[in-house]
Amino acid sequence: MIDFTYDGHIHTPFCPHGSTDALEAYVKAARTRGLKTITFTEHAPLPAGFVDPTPDQDSAMSLETLPEYLDQVARLKQAYADVLDIRVGLEIDYLPGFAEETIALLEPFANRLDETILSQHFLLDDGDYLPVDFSLETFDVLVKRLGSFEAVVRAYYESLEAGLRFEWERLNVRRIGHLDLPIKYEKQYDWEREHVKDIETRLLRTIQVRGFGLDLNTAGLRKVDCGKVYAEAVAVDAIALGIPFVLGSDAHVAMDVGRDFEDIQKKATFR
Repeated sequence: MIDFTYDGHIHTPFCPHGSTDALEAYVKAARTRGLKTITFTEHAPLPAGFVDPTPDQDSAMSLETLPEYLDQVARLKQAYADVLDIRVGLEIDYLPGFAEETIALLEPFANRLDETILSQHFLLDDGDYLPVDFSLETFDVLVKRLGSFEAVVRAYYESLEAGLRFEWERLNVRRIGHLDLPIKYEKQYDWEREHVKDIETRLLRTIQVRGFGLDLNTAGLRKVDCGKVYAEAVAVDAIALGIPFVLGSDAHVAMDVGRDFEDIQKKATFR
């Protein structure tokens, strides 16, 4: 059962590639849309040995700003406790080859995190980390290197499946973010999901065994080459496996908090 009053994936002005909208603006938007619970999930700092491969090198907040982020959200939680359940979390990147370093980096802060999301924004290919969702141009580099859109999706699923063997519970990970992120650019390519169904099914079963949920991420609706909810295509199979969903707007600006939730509820697609 989907809770349409809960937005579990929201960014903040601490995001280097987001907006400067104040935290209070996100809260105001949540209240305007009738939400009862929100979780701030800012992009977690990346381990020291990892070099951000995006052209702008703006994928995550710095380690130095993490305490301030936690402090500010904690103050917000207290200030609005009577009207809104505000939770503090992170969106943590699974980086092949850096999982243990990531856990070690963030574990000292784990007792301050209500819940976190594990996502994947980069793929490792032949020693190079390549961004998945930075732009169509950088994504097309992945397609050309791996040979097809299906090959990128398969590599994405296989990488994430491998990453789930690590102890992400130590960082209070509750769910997997935008499971099928490569579809952000699917309108630019001819592909068939059936060609990756085997690995998709295997990944879902791994997620079930690990006890994680899924981020039903509405940001895909706002992407010109997508127009879909991320993880929508796996919803039926995931529900059959007992995998829970939490809606996430993936808002990087205040106006996107809870966006499209009401329309989705009216369609009753994910009940």
